[in-house]
Amino acid sequence: MMTEPTPEQIHWNQLRKQHLLDEKVSDCYEVAKAQLGLHSTDYWTPYFSVWARIGDFDARRMFESINNGERLVRTHAFRTTLHVIHIDNLSMIISATGPALYKVCRNDKFAKVDQLSDREIEHMLSHVREALQDGPLRTSALKRIVPDKAHVRSALLMLMARGEVVRAKANHARSNLTSYALLDRWVSGFRLKVLDEQEATTKLIRGHIGRFGPVSVDDIAWWLNLTKAAVKRAVQNLGDDITMILHRERECYMRTSDHEIASAIERPEKDIVWFLPYEDHFLKAFIDRTDFINEDIQARLSPADRRHYWPSNPDAPRAMLSRTLAATGEVRPSIWLNGRVVGRWEIDDLGEQKRIVTSLYTPDARDHHEGVEQVRSELEDFVNQALLPISTGR
Repeated sequence: MMTEPTPEQIHWNQLRKQHLLDEKVSDCYEVAKAQLGLHSTDYWTPYFSVWARIGDFDARRMFESINNGERLVRTHAFRTTLHVIHIDNLSMIISATGPALYKVCRNDKFAKVDQLSDREIEHMLSHVREALQDGPLRTSALKRIVPDKAHVRSALLMLMARGEVVRAKANHARSNLTSYALLDRWVSGFRLKVLDEQEATTKLIRGHIGRFGPVSVDDIAWWLNLTKAAVKRAVQNLGDDITMILHRERECYMRTSDHEIASAIERPEKDIVWFLPYEDHFLKAFIDRTDFINEDIQARLSPADRRHYWPSNPDAPRAMLSRTLAATGEVRPSIWLNGRVVGRWEIDDLGEQKRIVTSLYTPDARDHHEGVEQVRSELEDFVNQALLPISTGR
C-alpha cells in the first residue's frame, strides 16, 4: 500500500514541479517545455516566469529565440490568451486549444465576423495567408494589402487557431507591435501535426495533471475552457498512471508517481522566497487558489478597481474581487514565502532605472523582510541589466 502524503507534502511537491525548490532546469527552453506554456499577455511575463524558476539567465537569447522562431513561438492557446510555447508541445496544444479560439473568433459579434458566411471567411483567410507568403507583416501592412481590412485581426487569430500563423518579429522584448508569419515558413524544419481534438485534449489534460496536480475537474475545465462533462470523460481515459485523491475535501487528480514522491518529500530546511510575475502560468492553472493565497488577501492580488494598480497604491483595495476579475482570474505580481502568497510586487516604471516596489500583507512576511529584500534587489538588477537592454527598440 502507498503511504498517503500529507496536504503539506502535496503542496511542496506542486512547488517542486514548478522548479521553485532546489531542483533547477538549465535554460528557458526546458522551462517553457516542462510548463507547457508561459503566459504572455504582458510581454515581460515569460522572462520573469523563467527567472523565478532558474535565476539569472540569458534574457537576450530567449528574446532572440522568440523573435526568430527558434524552439519558442508566441501564439494564442489556453483560454484563447497569448503564450510562449516550445515547438515540441505546439502540435498538441494547438490541436487541443485551437478549435475553441476559432469558435470565439468565428462568432465574434463585436467585430461582426458572425455576419460573414463560411465562404467569406475562407476568402478572408486565404487573402491573409497569401499576403504572408513573402514574409512577416504587421497588422497595419496587412490592412494595406488584403481586401477585407476590417477583419484582419480576426483572420490572424483564426489562422493562429488553425496553427498556420504565429506572432513573429517585434522591435524589442516589450513591444506589442509584432508582425505575423506563416508557421511553416517561420520555424525552420517544423511541420504542424494536427491531432484529433479529443486525443490532443486528453494528452493536454494528462500534461496539466502531471505539471500542476493535484487538480480538480473544476481546475482543468477552467484552464482549458472546457465543460466539466468533457473533462470527466477525458480523465476516465487516462489510465492507471493517474490517481484520484481526496485533497482538502475535493476530488483531485495527480500522477501516481507524484503521489509516491509527495509521500517522501520533506519541507525545505530554509525559508524560501519567490517573486512570481503578473499572470504567471502557475496560478492560472487553478480556479481555486486558496491553497496558495489566503482569502483575506486575494482582493489585493486581483484588485477590483484599476486605480489601485501600481503606481497608484499597491496596498489597496481591501474590497472583494469584481465579477469580471473573478471570472478571468487575473492576478498581480506576487511575493511568496514558503509556498504561499504573502505580498505583492510591482515595477515602478518611471524613469530610466526601474524600481521593484513591494507590499507585504502578512506578519510572517514582515518577519522575513531581509529575505524578501534580497530577492527584490536581485529582481531589480535583472530588470535593469537584462530586460531593459532588450526593451528599448534601439
